[in-house]
Amino acid sequence: MRQMDFQELAKLQPKQLEAWNTLFDNQCKYLLYGGAAHGGKSYFLRWAALGLALYYAKRYSIKGITIGLFSEDYPTLRDRQLLRIEREFPPFVGELKEYAKEGLAFKLRDRYGGGMILLRNLDDPSKYMSTEFAAELVEELTRNPEATFEDLRFRLRYPGVSEVKFVGATNPGGIGHGWVKKKWLQPDPEALDKEQDKFFFVPAKAYDNKFTSEEYLNQLRALPEQKRKAWLDGSWDIFEGQ
Repeated sequence: MRQMDFQELAKLQPKQLEAWNTLFDNQCKYLLYGGAAHGGKSYFLRWAALGLALYYAKRYSIKGITIGLFSEDYPTLRDRQLLRIEREFPPFVGELKEYAKEGLAFKLRDRYGGGMILLRNLDDPSKYMSTEFAAELVEELTRNPEATFEDLRFRLRYPGVSEVKFVGATNPGGIGHGWVKKKWLQPDPEALDKEQDKFFFVPAKAYDNKFTSEEYLNQLRALPEQKRKAWLDGSWDIFEGQ
């Protein structure tokens, strides 16, 4: 599927489209999107997962390619992704259900490559030790320790695919605030990641989401100073030491 066709299907907003295009920069392997509240992060993750499945099937002519869409736990996965996928993804593209072998997944129709978007939670990343993913997309990345990222990174490989992708979406704060900041926003010159030049960040705020109401913006403005700076202004400088 050409990008124009995918955009017509996904209807990405300008900031989301910027992130989508950045993802296909030849240098980009690890993309962080968001960094503030209500920037359209969850929407971008699921549509990027679908877009990557369509792209890989056409680019590499590989049937049944595997992509992982992860949340921290099942309630988050259900509320932010499963219910939305059921409403948003058109039935002609594929079907969301519990499969006997793959488990809970959205499976693309054979004419679109039969790719599997596996929907998983991260309560125990070691469960996926034997799984290979052409792409991994993670909700609220800072709610996870760095060890979870490394576990997923180890599984980011797929036979025949030379451009595997990792996408994280998150707000500042949480147990992973420090390591995410050092990977994507402020690398430590004394301890650079071995693939540091492959980490890209596309910030998005509530103002970038046309569905953000003035009422919700007022709620963000009314937060205590540190949370307001993080979730409304997208500041990563207020949770140091967490």
